Amino acid sequence: MRMLPWLLLPGLIQLAHATPVEGYCERDGKRLTFSDGIAFVDARDAEGVVTTTIYLTSKPLDRKALAACSECAVAPGENTFVSPRGDRIEAQRAATADGWIEIQHVGGELDMSTIVNLMYIDRDGVMTGLDGGNGRVSLQTNSPTRIAGKVTSEAHEPPYDDTDMDCAISFDVAVGWPKP
Repeated sequence: MRMLPWLLLPGLIQLAHATPVEGYCERDGKRLTFSDGIAFVDARDAEGVVTTTIYLTSKPLDRKALAACSECAVAPGENTFVSPRGDRIEAQRAATADGWIEIQHVGGELDMSTIVNLMYIDRDGVMTGLDGGNGRVSLQTNSPTRIAGKVTSEAHEPPYDDTDMDCAISFDVAVGWPKP
């Protein structure tokens, strides 16, 4: 009986060191690797349907700087176009220059998740998209406090596969804008 805790210890250590975001997307020899992420309610329409936005980034986000954004602390508007939150994240070039992906989950009757942006800053300073149009988002957990899922890709049939990308990303992040 005293051996049971010792047998469980390796599994608990592995869980404690699990990475909340890991994986990549690759197209035409360009690979974006993801290691951090954030999810937050970004809009609530007149009927109460919530849009949760998920950002996965190549490097760690500066959550302290995000928390300092006073206009980001207000209640979400009716659509994501007027939200300053995504702009604040994308402006953190230390976290996003090597790649970021923006996913929006619209709850309600449609209950759909879509890739909005898959971007990086090229060597010449130009913002460049990588999305091949064959990315697929699936959620395993979607609660008010946590969202977990995967970004995968499905190959198109030739000759429609010339823009295909290859993605294998998993994420498990808390939902909420950082607090000061």
